Amino acid sequence: MRSQLTRYVFRQILRNEPLSFSGCSCHSAARHWDWRTKTKHAQTPTRSLFGFSRKPPREPKPQSLDPGFGKMMDLSKLLRQNVRTLPPLEISRAFKDFFAYKRTDRNPVEELQAAIVTTAFKYLQDKGREIEGFGLSLEDLEIALKVLVWVAKEENQCRKELARLLFEEFKQRSDTRRGESTELKLLGSPLTHYIRILTQCGESLAARELLLRYQKSFSGVYELSNWERIRKGFAKEKNETELQRTIDIMKENGAIYDAAAHEANAMSHIALGDFETAKKWYMHPIAGNALPTSRTSISMLKLCILRGEFEWGQPIFESVLEKGPDKESWDIIFQWAAAKGKGVDEIERMMEVMVRKNEEQGNEERPDIDSINGLVELANRTNDSYTAERYMALAQKWSIQPNGHTYLLQFDYRLKIGDIDGARSAYTQLQAHEMPDQEDVKLLNKLIVALCKAKRPDHALIMQYAEDLSQRRARFKPETVTALCRFHLARDELHDVVDLLKVHTFHYDMIERNSIREVFVEFCLDRSNSVSRIWDAYSIARHIFNEMTRDIRLRLMNEFFARRRSDMATHVFGHMRQQPLKETRPDPNAYTQCFEGIAKSQDYDSLETVHNMLKLDSEVEPDTRVYNGLMLAYAACGEPYRSLEFWDDIQYSREGPTYNSICIALRACENSPHGDQQAREIWGKLQKFEIEVTKDIYQAYICALAGQGLSKEAITLIGVMENETGSQPDVSTLGAFYNLSPGDTKKSEIESWAQRAYPLLWQDVQALGRIETNEGNMLFNVDRHIPA
Repeated sequence: MRSQLTRYVFRQILRNEPLSFSGCSCHSAARHWDWRTKTKHAQTPTRSLFGFSRKPPREPKPQSLDPGFGKMMDLSKLLRQNVRTLPPLEISRAFKDFFAYKRTDRNPVEELQAAIVTTAFKYLQDKGREIEGFGLSLEDLEIALKVLVWVAKEENQCRKELARLLFEEFKQRSDTRRGESTELKLLGSPLTHYIRILTQCGESLAARELLLRYQKSFSGVYELSNWERIRKGFAKEKNETELQRTIDIMKENGAIYDAAAHEANAMSHIALGDFETAKKWYMHPIAGNALPTSRTSISMLKLCILRGEFEWGQPIFESVLEKGPDKESWDIIFQWAAAKGKGVDEIERMMEVMVRKNEEQGNEERPDIDSINGLVELANRTNDSYTAERYMALAQKWSIQPNGHTYLLQFDYRLKIGDIDGARSAYTQLQAHEMPDQEDVKLLNKLIVALCKAKRPDHALIMQYAEDLSQRRARFKPETVTALCRFHLARDELHDVVDLLKVHTFHYDMIERNSIREVFVEFCLDRSNSVSRIWDAYSIARHIFNEMTRDIRLRLMNEFFARRRSDMATHVFGHMRQQPLKETRPDPNAYTQCFEGIAKSQDYDSLETVHNMLKLDSEVEPDTRVYNGLMLAYAACGEPYRSLEFWDDIQYSREGPTYNSICIALRACENSPHGDQQAREIWGKLQKFEIEVTKDIYQAYICALAGQGLSKEAITLIGVMENETGSQPDVSTLGAFYNLSPGDTKKSEIESWAQRAYPLLWQDVQALGRIETNEGNMLFNVDRHIPA
């Protein structure tokens, strides 16, 4: 016999726990010793079977929040819950820390951040008036305005509102200073920032009014730059009337619409890609009848190529030729020819002509990588990857070395045609080049998405590129996070999912967060995933995306009910019940759906739990549908007498019963003691008050009598069913009648009767098939669902 003592001793040694026996005085203390009582310094290193140290448990990454933003998020949550908030000084410090970090790191303020900071600033204005400047100086306000100039998304309306509040506060404080010159000096720089923000957010008209009001506070250079921003703003908004008005105002103030001003205006429209508007402003007269600059003409030709407007652009093209083309002009000539159908070989002959002419003029200019890049970009726009590769071969033939932009273009067109290996090769070459403004980050995000969507995703490659982005402190695009979440969920790499979401999701706006959240919702609703996997996915989603709406939570709850996991569904409902926001907490419809799910699952424990929640919920007043759900649930869980108690509540309520209420009450009578008496009472009231008896109510009454063993009365009712309701008995009528009749003897009698009275209909009933109940009875598979 194996020694129990030896086994005990070895277990204690392996667990690094003390040995004790019943006679030891310290036995009682040792028995209650627990791993939670160990401190960090008291832990002794343990070794595994082969002598290697055990791998420490993986610690989840902390949330990636900018300094101070967490405090302002807490404040916003407390305000929504209408509870005690944080001290204003604490919020003002968080405000300063947040914008100091943004200023140092040159990161723009995202929409979600702008909304939270706006709430915090309004709170300071409201609650911090007793503190001088509510803890924020004029310098702090100016820093915040300067940071808001950096654009993450131009349609960020929260950023515009925050800028307005900051500028109004700045203006109010400056008004208290003595002397107009002091006010103008104070307003100069903040007003410039505010004007830029307004033009970025589609409020160029308001920006112009501000500039006209305070233009004395600017020197000539700054005033001109502000007018340029307003002019570009109107161009972006496609407000031609106000744009012309702005130019007229500038002329009235002594500005000249020369070639430089024409270039700035025309280039704004060309950049927007609106050909008709760009054409109009390109043809706008220039002071002194001057011609457009070479840069403007070349940019207009590029737009003509892009839109296929060769006939209109031909005069501009000829003017470029007449000037004696320089290197930049030659590049657009090559692109013009390629766009009109010239092949790669013909473009090469044009390059040879260019070199020969330049040599004759003593000019050493030759086609360079910018020439090739322009041609590759043109082929890329038309999704002609074959021609793009031929241009790359042409560059190699002419000994033209690619630059970073070349590899970016090559990366892009290869990725478009699904050549992932080719795109990876281009990215490898790209890493040897410094790219301004991290131009390669967008394409690297696309590569990660493409790798995740491949039929056989390469885990090592995906992790390599994701780590590359992380090390460069680059922001993951929402599409990238979506693809990576789907990839990690498929591999059950939950720690990676949590780390990814904690680092990135708090930097996205609500639309972007919703797109990522949908990955988890789709995963949970996919029946090919096991219950344990979808529970893990749900657990992650409810913690990260706490703003999940009530409708989404109800979809997930019903999914667990459909999978026969009413315990998990009840937990989902409980989590909804604990939400701080009223619009997320359960309403009467949510309670009704939950009771319907419990009725299908026949889970009494879940029913008690949710019913107790309803009793304690002061925000929800049960209506008829809620009572219907309670009747369904209690009847299904074997307590029909309690179900009928709610029928009494419905009868005497202001809203009164619905047709479904009557059907559910009659169903409760099927198994209730003396249920036939209660069913006849309900039936009598229907006839007394001349309430229309529908087919469903009639069948429910038949089933109530059948459940009480009154098969003869039920047969009589079935015989006159068509006269009473206008509908003949159907499969559900006979099938439910058979299923509810107690005992095998009665079932045999009913089957014999049905074969004689309704032979064809009975064949249809038998075609439904049979299912085995928990008690071992074989019943017809009849759908008896009644909605609450």
